[in-house]
Amino acid sequence: MSAEPEPARIAPLPASQWDERLSRLLSASPGGSEEPMHIFTTLAHQPDLFRRWLGFGGALLDGHLPGRLRELVILRTAARFNGRYEWAHHLDLGGAQGITPAELEALGASLSTVEWDPFERAALAAVDETADDGAVSDVTWSALADHLDSGDLIELLMLIGHYLMLSTVLRSLRVPLEPSAQARADDVAGGPTG
Repeated sequence: MSAEPEPARIAPLPASQWDERLSRLLSASPGGSEEPMHIFTTLAHQPDLFRRWLGFGGALLDGHLPGRLRELVILRTAARFNGRYEWAHHLDLGGAQGITPAELEALGASLSTVEWDPFERAALAAVDETADDGAVSDVTWSALADHLDSGDLIELLMLIGHYLMLSTVLRSLRVPLEPSAQARADDVAGGPTG
């Protein structure tokens, strides 16, 4: 069980302040309007930026990278940059892409507890090198370039950068996890705490 979170710095918008776009988005999201996703109801305080961010984030979630690879990268980025909100919300998305419970635990702790496919290991190394050194090494780049074209390499780097950004923004705003997401995160050993 995780510690009691600090209060949000900007409270999620109450339902009485949702516009039509936000209401539609929440209706189609996990939890619907009964347990609205706080990422959306918080970032909607800045509606123009929120709308543009949705397009960018959606493009990454529906990009060219294989779904399993995308979710591995998102989960590892969330783990390395202490993004508990994104971690919690991508656990089931990762499971739907074939990430096993043992792999989920390894993503949140030590990658060495699982034998990774070399290409997936290179993508995870790209996350770790970004966290440790601020850039992907030549060795990792070469391994990735054996499998990805130039456009997909850019997409992979943008995916890492996007979830690094989200992790830090949501942590600074203290966006609270919804109860169901909190329970899901508590079910997986390891992972970010913040």
